[in-house]
Amino acid sequence: MSGRTDQAGRSQATQPALLGRAVASEEYGQLDTFPADPVQTLVELTGDELTALCPAVAALQPDLYRWTVRYRPNRVCIESKSLKLYLLTFRDERIFAEHLGARIARELAAVLDTEVTVRLTQSRRGGIETTTEAVAGPPSATGPHGALPSGG
Repeated sequence: MSGRTDQAGRSQATQPALLGRAVASEEYGQLDTFPADPVQTLVELTGDELTALCPAVAALQPDLYRWTVRYRPNRVCIESKSLKLYLLTFRDERIFAEHLGARIARELAAVLDTEVTVRLTQSRRGGIETTTEAVAGPPSATGPHGALPSGG
């Protein structure tokens, strides 16, 4: 049995709802979990499919990100398809990189009940590449994992 948590943090005990089927866009944003193996000490997920809108520009100016999520499982792990669909929910939102990373870290930490580190690297704009890192949640039972190593 795994759990599902919507963006408001409400927990629901169900089978993985999104895995193995087509998903309607109104279901994006719910985060599915599955039981962690007791010997699993670290989970690191990375990707480059995260987009949000620049809040400083009136036009539709997308900000593109490479991302890393890192945590030490407490009782559950995030199901990767639900994470991908959750990240898609930011595509129409105007938000600064620093706020986006912190929000993702807080929301994942609430679902996982452990410390989560989120690193976002915004694609170069105006000659500047921005990298932000946010840590949220209680330290894991196996101890804090600290910051991600420099460079990714």
